[in-house]
Amino acid sequence: MRILTRQIACGAAVACTAAAPVRAQTFHFVYPAPPPGKVIRTVDSTAPRLDVYRLAHGAPDRSPALIFFFNRGDSALDAFYEDWARTAAAKGIVAITPTLRFGHAAEDFKTTLAHLGDHADRYGIDRHAIAVYAASANVFTAFPIVEDSAQTTIQAAVMLYGTSPVTHFRRDVPILYVRAGLDRPTGNGTGPATIIGLSTLAIAQNAPMTFFNDPSGHHGFEGVDDDAATRDAIDFIVDWVKRATSASYLAALRHGIPEATAAAEVVTGDFSAAAAAYASLVRGRPNDARLALAYGEALLGNHQYREACAELAHLKNKGLGPRDLGLPAARACAQSGDADAAIAWLQSIPSQYLPREIADDSAFTALRARADFRALFQPRS
Repeated sequence: MRILTRQIACGAAVACTAAAPVRAQTFHFVYPAPPPGKVIRTVDSTAPRLDVYRLAHGAPDRSPALIFFFNRGDSALDAFYEDWARTAAAKGIVAITPTLRFGHAAEDFKTTLAHLGDHADRYGIDRHAIAVYAASANVFTAFPIVEDSAQTTIQAAVMLYGTSPVTHFRRDVPILYVRAGLDRPTGNGTGPATIIGLSTLAIAQNAPMTFFNDPSGHHGFEGVDDDAATRDAIDFIVDWVKRATSASYLAALRHGIPEATAAAEVVTGDFSAAAAAYASLVRGRPNDARLALAYGEALLGNHQYREACAELAHLKNKGLGPRDLGLPAARACAQSGDADAAIAWLQSIPSQYLPREIADDSAFTALRARADFRALFQPRS
């Protein structure tokens, strides 16, 4: 394990557009170094230069790869990432540290991605299992590249204690977003330009993001917090990369994208797009009651009340929860003008599951004068 000093980059704030040094701090990569001879390094002078780390013996012909995104030139930082790469390689990942020039990192990284996609066999990597690692201010540049749908070489990514102005997340690329709980509030707060803000946006878009919070971790915890929690986080990161780049996981993830997209459109309020997407899905799976329920709710959100009322009527006795089906069906029918159907749906919900606030819900304004509607909310003896 190497003891080294580097210049700590400008934290996790979005305003940090470059890794400008702000203060020196002595640190070391806190994970135990692999035994001598377990990992080998080869250097490919292809522009940009690639340092490739892999198991010396027993490595499969096609291993997942992890590319470390950072600017070379600081000898201490270069050594830190060499330790990181050796650790990942010792666990069965081909770790790659490309030479990314200051001011040209994005350009050089895209060149690296294209090269690896075309020449995966040369490095013994699975071209369908390539992941990216970026930390701190490097996240600002790397994250938009990861979320660029044109970068099809990238299959997964790990982003650590950094932020970026990403507004749209891909649903075909899983992300592990790591937060250092003791980092500065500029990145760790709850506003939109923070780790929590970006995570919340990704969840709303139904993107495949895993959020890992290290509550006792400082910025750059792999080099400054020499404790079991940090080593556990490093283990988790490497294991996550293996799982997230596995063929079975990616196949399942991508198979579910159409429905995941429709669900995201509901959450973000684009009910027109959601209704169209669910209509297509229902045609392909006409016997899926849960899917049909989601379609009916999208129609309801799109103010297609008559269509929603009719669609949800087909789901009676299909095994759905009485409240899950009854409430949206009642709202749709009430707003389509079919008061009797709306009352029948409300009556189908057991009284203990009927929310009391329904009595004042504006969707049921036209029903409030009816005795059978008022009776639903009378105290029972």
